[in-house]
Amino acid sequence: MRVKAIALAILLIMSIATTTSAISGDLVQERQYLRAKIGGQDVRLEALFVKRADARGRLPIAFFNHGRPAYREMTLDQSLTANDPGINLLADMARRGWLVVAIHRRGYGLSDGPTQADSPCAVDASMSWMNADADDIQASIEVVAKRPDADPTRMIVMGGSAGGAASLALGARNPPGLAAVINIAGGEHWTGCMALRESIPVDFRTLGSRSHIPNLWLFAKNDLNHPLDQIEVMRAAFAGAGADLKLVLFEPIGEDGHTGMYSIVGRTQWLVELDSFLRAHNLPTWPISNVDVVLQRLQWPQSQRAFVQAYLAAPGEKALARTAGKQNASYQTALTLDDARKLALDACQRKGEPCTIVMEDDRWTGSP
Repeated sequence: MRVKAIALAILLIMSIATTTSAISGDLVQERQYLRAKIGGQDVRLEALFVKRADARGRLPIAFFNHGRPAYREMTLDQSLTANDPGINLLADMARRGWLVVAIHRRGYGLSDGPTQADSPCAVDASMSWMNADADDIQASIEVVAKRPDADPTRMIVMGGSAGGAASLALGARNPPGLAAVINIAGGEHWTGCMALRESIPVDFRTLGSRSHIPNLWLFAKNDLNHPLDQIEVMRAAFAGAGADLKLVLFEPIGEDGHTGMYSIVGRTQWLVELDSFLRAHNLPTWPISNVDVVLQRLQWPQSQRAFVQAYLAAPGEKALARTAGKQNASYQTALTLDDARKLALDACQRKGEPCTIVMEDDRWTGSP
């Protein structure tokens, strides 16, 4: 059995040695190991890069940081492949012009370990793991900055749950080139732990006093990890210490808004807020001028502008179907492009006329 385990480990390592493949036709992904130095030690971190297939030159960098599983035993089972539910979020950012980088921090997936040990209810435990995770991200930035397709002078960090908290810790270090922090339902959570009710305000005042980078925080009102009173404690402490923070609270998403933020429904809501935030800070996202381009191709009046803008802002995978008479159209989003096509055609053809797909994600596929 030991021989088989060693052989499997060798196969896994060989399989991730810088492989590049296409995603949905318009994107490419690259899997490799980053060899970084963390705490004076050489560490190998599993990494996934996603970018537009037609991208040229140096791209702004978006570092995406994953959360923590419910049980420590599940850390080795985490995946950075196209089968990961978060891959569509990485695609959303790549289509907005970013070189998206997702790493497995120490102890996750195929990265070297172990994970940061902690006692969830111990004072200073949360800041300890947040800073350890930030060490991994910062070390990865130094490696990625050397890529010929990466522009380290324009970077954002974003993450969900514990990955959002890690992003906050990194943002408080104000590394050169970091332009924004996007926190998706991330932070310490005090459920079942009275000690954290006292340490969270202290921790977030410390983070806020050190952070000089614009922050966007995105939470749903039914986040089971972060009830509204805790979100307010974190916000008040962070912003009260002088940090630049915009908090957006969404109405309940699904049964648990913490995980619901990754769903199609969740991303449909917060990607609009993200686009607005990026534009406000002169950071890349899809151009508003694309609305006029699509209206012209659809041969529609300006009165249909809101429909087109909603489609362009929506998460992928998505498809837009139109009737032959060019008057009616429907779009749908799904986990795969094939499903999005089928759903869009079905919705469009319920209006009584044959329909064809004219857009897939942000690409025009119809006749001129």
